[in-house]
Amino acid sequence: MTVYADVVFLLNGLFDFLLLWLTSAIRRQQTKVWRLLTAAVIGGGYATLHLWPQFQTIYSFPVKVMISLVMIWIAFGFIHLFAFMRNLGVFYFICFVTGGAMIALHFILTGESQTSGGIFFTETRTGWGSPVSWGFILIGFPLVWMYAKLSFRTLEQQQHIHRFLLPVRIQVKGKQLECTGLVDTGNQLRDPITRAPVIMVELKQLEEKIPASLIDMVKEKDWEQGWAHLPPEWMVKVKLIPYRVAGGETEMMIAFKPDQVEIWQDDGWNNVGRVLIGIDVGCLSSDGTYQAIIHPACVSAVS
Repeated sequence: MTVYADVVFLLNGLFDFLLLWLTSAIRRQQTKVWRLLTAAVIGGGYATLHLWPQFQTIYSFPVKVMISLVMIWIAFGFIHLFAFMRNLGVFYFICFVTGGAMIALHFILTGESQTSGGIFFTETRTGWGSPVSWGFILIGFPLVWMYAKLSFRTLEQQQHIHRFLLPVRIQVKGKQLECTGLVDTGNQLRDPITRAPVIMVELKQLEEKIPASLIDMVKEKDWEQGWAHLPPEWMVKVKLIPYRVAGGETEMMIAFKPDQVEIWQDDGWNNVGRVLIGIDVGCLSSDGTYQAIIHPACVSAVS
């Protein structure tokens, strides 16, 4: 087997550059290209030294960690210890994911692979490296890069949303419903007469808590005939709330006055006070993260 040191250096250096570039994109850490190239050159040179027996001793775990620390320091600098460790952690995570994907891809396509000193080796007749290795960098890595970036962006969005998620407890005629609500500052829906804020809740969460006649009224949007079928005690609870969807016409939402609404905040259940429950026939969250939309006035009223 013929091994070319320049090819090993180029392959590993290019791979390190892409890993550092991906780390920069995920961490949204602005850095210079020359810093990434310099760190990649160090990584490629370190991998190339494995070809000479006299350098085998430097492939111990402490030295590998030290090299990675130097690469992150050169690529992103050192502003704060916490930021430095986050850069290092993301870099390690990306290395594990892409390295595992490369080994798996090569094994699936060829069925042959071996590692030595933490470096992945393949056998070829040309000495120019495995076509799978080059193919992974030229084709597979951009796909991994896009997938990782989208995944991290989705996680960031979910973390941002979770900051505004609060447990909600609704009591209606001796029955209790607990669900998760999203505090939406854009929700300014109120009763036009009493100015009571409206918390929108999915109909499927309320089906066992409200009369069947009210469910039919909501589904069929029967504002006139539906009133006659409501139980007498519910006629004074149900109201029609006008609202306007962006770019659309004014519509009506059926809401009712609950016995009590509590929101979990500051390590305890807090009574919201006067509020209406608007019934939404659709699904408020595509992934089921929350089942209600909380009016911001309800949260600000909680002490």
